[in-house]
Amino acid sequence: MMSKDEPDRMSLRRLNLNMLYTLDAILNTSSLTEAAQLTHVSQPAISVALKKLKGQLNDDLIIYLNGKRVLTPLAQGLRARVRKLLIEVDETLNFQVTFDPQTSRKTFRLAASESLATMLLGRVVPKMLSEARDISVVVSTLNRTTHADLFETGVDLIISPEALVDHKFPSMELMKDRLSCMVWDEHPSIKSTISMEQYLDARHAAVSETSNFNVVPQEIFSKMRVSATTGRYGTLAELIIGTDLVATGSSWVLQYYASRFPVKVLKLPFATLETPIYVQWPSHLTNDPAHMWLMRYLNDFAEPHRIAHATFMKK
Repeated sequence: MMSKDEPDRMSLRRLNLNMLYTLDAILNTSSLTEAAQLTHVSQPAISVALKKLKGQLNDDLIIYLNGKRVLTPLAQGLRARVRKLLIEVDETLNFQVTFDPQTSRKTFRLAASESLATMLLGRVVPKMLSEARDISVVVSTLNRTTHADLFETGVDLIISPEALVDHKFPSMELMKDRLSCMVWDEHPSIKSTISMEQYLDARHAAVSETSNFNVVPQEIFSKMRVSATTGRYGTLAELIIGTDLVATGSSWVLQYYASRFPVKVLKLPFATLETPIYVQWPSHLTNDPAHMWLMRYLNDFAEPHRIAHATFMKK
């Protein structure tokens, strides 16, 4: 088996762009058949390409141990680097001095928590698509993936709480958030305000994949009775309609639901801390006109909500 910690530099320089795309496909698929399908070539052609790559990189790249396909240490090291390089190549070849949303076919990739992603899909994305009919928008959840990993896979913008901000990348505060609670419009006992006694006596609804209750004071959290749990933030409003349940969560998100469902948002009967929400992006996009167009939409979305949130918190 060929093995070498570093491939010969002259061999690397002989790799053309097509071979880099082929290498990326081989390193990121589970079989040569899948790599061939991804690169739109025949399986014999991908096998020939793999043989050529092995010779140029002086490494087997793929080995089989007990019948299991395994990447060599060099292949594992090249995997993220090659993907990052191809993303940069694609961005360079598609870079525009100006951005015309009327003619662009760009795909914007955004990542946010499930709750914030729901707001983006419900408010920001439809407005973007109404102005730019040929663009595409992909919104995904964070799922504990690092910002660096997300940017390496092509994500253009990440929206996350301050605690998750990665200071290696540019950032901007988009808004401030804090906890509030939400009840059905026709809740049998809770009207325009909720007292501490009502809050502690209530049955609560929670989202299993969020950590909203982590910032509730422990002496209060320990007395709460969670009677209903949902796996998705997006179903929280529908869960409490027609019940006496109380849901606790992001003021921004709950106010969004209150604009769409027969529910109302109330201030909590205890003090909570504000949580700044930030947007981050790869450094090379800072002056990109498409990025600036996207940021304008996010700011236009956030501004009235910042005002409404401030007004709500003063009540």
